[in-house]
Amino acid sequence: MKGIVLTAMDDEIYEVLSDNEIFADLFNGALFGGNQIIRPDMLEQENEKKVMRVGKEGGRRVILRRIRDVQKLSGLRESCLAVVLAAEGQRNVHYAMPVRCMLYDAMDYTRQVERMVKKRREEGKLEKGAEYLSGMKREDRLLPVITIVFYYGEEQSWDGPLYLHDMLDIPPELEPWAACIQDYRVNLVCSGTVESSHFRTGLREVFELLPLLKDKEGMKKFLETRKREFMHLDAKKGWLVSKFLNVPALKDLKENEKGEVNMCTAIEEMLEERETQGIERGIERGIEQGEIRVNQLIEVLLRQSERDEAYKQIKRAVTDRDYQKKLFDKYGI
Repeated sequence: MKGIVLTAMDDEIYEVLSDNEIFADLFNGALFGGNQIIRPDMLEQENEKKVMRVGKEGGRRVILRRIRDVQKLSGLRESCLAVVLAAEGQRNVHYAMPVRCMLYDAMDYTRQVERMVKKRREEGKLEKGAEYLSGMKREDRLLPVITIVFYYGEEQSWDGPLYLHDMLDIPPELEPWAACIQDYRVNLVCSGTVESSHFRTGLREVFELLPLLKDKEGMKKFLETRKREFMHLDAKKGWLVSKFLNVPALKDLKENEKGEVNMCTAIEEMLEERETQGIERGIERGIEQGEIRVNQLIEVLLRQSERDEAYKQIKRAVTDRDYQKKLFDKYGI
C-alpha cells in the first residue's frame, strides 16, 4: 500500500493527526471496521511539509504519508503496492466539500501521471503512437487515493452535501440521464457514521463525547456509567480528547504517577462553565435587545408627540415597566 495525504483545519488537530498511531487508528476504525489494515510502524514521518519516508513490510506493502500541500512523492519502488490516504479535518461544515475533495484527489492523480510520464520519457522506451502521445504504457497503473472528511464540530450534524449531485441544479430535461453526469462521494467521518468501539486510541472517547457536548444531562449520565474509566483515563487519551473538545480546562490536566488523568471533574467543570457563559450571553443579549427596543420607543414618541408630551411619556416609561410594555405593544416594538 502507498501514501497517506494529510491536512487539518487547525494547528492542534494537525498535531494530533501527525501522530502515526492516531492517524492509523482513524482510518482503521472509520473505514476498515476496526481491522488493523494500517499499522503505525508502517508510517515514518520524515519532515513537515516534505515527503514522509516510506515504511515497508516484506518489500510488498508500503504506506506513504505526506501533507497534501506537497507537490511531489518519492521513495517508492515499482514493486510496492501503495495507497494514498488523505484526512481532511473539519470543525465546521463545508458546503462545497464534494468539489473540494474531488479537486484534491484529482490533483493527486494528476501528480502521479506527471511523475510517471516524466519517468517514461526519461527512459526513452515509449513506442510511437498511443504510448508516445500519452507518455504512459498500457500496463501503467496509478495509486488509489482514499480521502476522508473527519468532522469534529460540536453539532455533529453535517447538513452539507455528501455527493456532487447534491450540489448540482440538474434541469428536468436531463434528469432521466442524470447517471451520465459524473458524481463524487465524500467519505464523512463523524460520531454518527462510525462505531466508537472500532477505535483503539482516544478517538473512541472523542466520538463518544462529541455528540454530548451540548447535552449536559446526557453527558452527566454517560460519565456516571463510565466514571471509573474516565477518572483513570490514559494520559495520551486525555490529551487527544482535550484537542478535539477544544476545552482549555481539559488541556491543563496533570497526569498522576500512573500516567492517568481524571477527566470526570474537568468535563463537569467544563459543562458548568459553559452553562454560566450561556446564561451571561443570554443576559447580555437581553440587555442589548432591551436597549434597542427602548431606543426605538423613544424615537417613535419623539416623532409622534409634542416635545413636552414626549418627554413625559419617556420619563414615565423609564420608571413604569407596565406602562413601557403598553407602549411597546401599542407601537409594535
